[in-house]
Amino acid sequence: MAIVKMKRFRLIALEQDLPTLLTSLQRLGSVEVGEAEAKLSSPEWSALLRRDSSSYSDVKSQISQLNQALDALRKYAPVKSGLFVKRSAIAERDFLDSDAKNASLKIAAAIGDSLSSISRLHTQENRLTGMRASLVPWSALQTPLSHLSTEHVFVTLGVCPAVVELNKLTAELQEVAPLSQLIPISSDKDQHYLLFLCHNSQRLEGEQVLKTYAFSGSLFKDLHGTASDEIARIDAELLEIEEKRAEEESKIASFGDTRPQLRRCLDVLNQELAKESTREHLLTDGTIVFLEGWAAQTGLSKLERELGAYPCAYSLEEPEEEATPPTLLKNPKWMSCINMVTEMYSLPAYRGGIDPNPLIFGFYILFFGFMFADIGYGIILAVVCGIITKVYRPKKTMGYMFHLGIYLGISACFFGIITGGFFGDALTVFTRDILGWANPIELPYLINPLQDPMSVLALSIVIGIVQLIFGQCIHIYMGFRDGKPVDGLLDVLPWWALFAGIAVVALTGNTLGIWIGVGALVLTQGRHKKGIFGKLFGGIASLYDVTSWLSDILSYCRLMALMLASSVIASVMNILGALPRSIIAFAVVFIIGHVFNIAVNLIGTYVHAARLQYLEFFGKFYLEGGIPFRPLKYETKYVDITTEEDT
Repeated sequence: MAIVKMKRFRLIALEQDLPTLLTSLQRLGSVEVGEAEAKLSSPEWSALLRRDSSSYSDVKSQISQLNQALDALRKYAPVKSGLFVKRSAIAERDFLDSDAKNASLKIAAAIGDSLSSISRLHTQENRLTGMRASLVPWSALQTPLSHLSTEHVFVTLGVCPAVVELNKLTAELQEVAPLSQLIPISSDKDQHYLLFLCHNSQRLEGEQVLKTYAFSGSLFKDLHGTASDEIARIDAELLEIEEKRAEEESKIASFGDTRPQLRRCLDVLNQELAKESTREHLLTDGTIVFLEGWAAQTGLSKLERELGAYPCAYSLEEPEEEATPPTLLKNPKWMSCINMVTEMYSLPAYRGGIDPNPLIFGFYILFFGFMFADIGYGIILAVVCGIITKVYRPKKTMGYMFHLGIYLGISACFFGIITGGFFGDALTVFTRDILGWANPIELPYLINPLQDPMSVLALSIVIGIVQLIFGQCIHIYMGFRDGKPVDGLLDVLPWWALFAGIAVVALTGNTLGIWIGVGALVLTQGRHKKGIFGKLFGGIASLYDVTSWLSDILSYCRLMALMLASSVIASVMNILGALPRSIIAFAVVFIIGHVFNIAVNLIGTYVHAARLQYLEFFGKFYLEGGIPFRPLKYETKYVDITTEEDT
């Protein structure tokens, strides 16, 4: 239960062994390969080695093709799916089977071909639909759309704005070009659709008049029949396109049963992508490769055993003083779920930090249960999280969340027993107001937040003081661990003296203890300052931190506030449900109201339980700033890979 020690890992291996070597490292999941920029900047290294090439872009393209195929199946072969992906177990040798991967890629390519055909058909459909829309206003015209003009007569189709008065336009044309005629074909709210005929001798005069009325010609290139004939032809083509598209969609839908296979292949390609990304960090001369990174202490024995199968040279050394190793936290599996709380804040620094997970595990679960205290709510939370964990086996943050939710639900049940809460006071309200029992059911309790909130407040503050003192004890331990026991003690003990003095004043009225604590702070808290006056003023300034301590302690009042809020809302919902004196109405209000209460207070309780760790508790000892350890390892979404060691 600590920060895992890191070793500086360097390896030289044969280029021909690299694919299987990277697979071995990925299986182990204990090596992070770093950038080689520092080596390339050295003339000695750059003269011998170059950055290794990879197929990163090719694999990325294959992943894109698979995602496109899966998206197509979701659209054309939909299946009911829940919020979570149900993972299946698969042996590593089956997972890495190249034949299965190639078969999946062929399926994805076939789906991609159908999608391309659908896209082309869609483009054609849009073009034809637009053409049809442009022809509809001319459907009453019985003249072919092309070759309208004759040897002596100029004929054209055109449009002008709907605001134009056609009578006025026709009259002006007759004055200027009497050998012309303007025939209206149709009109809509935007335009008039017109046929203009004019003797060639008066064409220029007629076109000049039309120009003043914003007349523009309409050309229908490559259309030889009448508008009605062309519309009929387009309708036939659109029907044919619809049939072809339905055929392509049916082809895609026929691959619906291959969805698990494609998902598995997507996981395979993502593992290949991780390896190709790692290759870009390597140096090579074409025959050998060099890699440098970090290896976790916990996996060294397996790493050395795995590397023994390759003709390679490697070294595992202590980190350099100027280096910043990544941080990896190692805890028992049952406690690892608290990682998500720590990682949301910041990992501890590799040098000088301390693993906070064992320290906050109990406190976080305690605080959550205290605020969420209800037997019914706790049972729902624990059961739902347990089912999701068992059936769907989510990984990483989601897996941690639901695993932690089981503990949180149990804690909420425990405090629900203490407070007598089962969906608030639902049993009492239901048996009294709905069933009309003279002696309604009342659950026993040790403390009732609605009837005795001050006791809950006092208990909250006591819990907070215990956690803060525990945080200071950790600070003392870190001082002894780092060879600075005096600093660890002097940072904490004077404050304890002051707090003890305050307690003595509250109990006896004697102020001597406070003055002793104040004196101890003044004499010790400025000890790192330069000069006697600097030390003195530093000690005096530390007295201002009393307000910080008061703020920290009062922050724990939120434990009472959240417990009270949850209980009050639950009670109000029960009362509202009982007002109609109907079992059905009570059931409806009960379900809606308590689902709302669970959702709202679940979020608030989670956030505030974390806040007390981040701001109040961590502030007493935590050294943050750790860099996450990101090894090359299997990270899948749809399957769980089992190796020979697992079986």
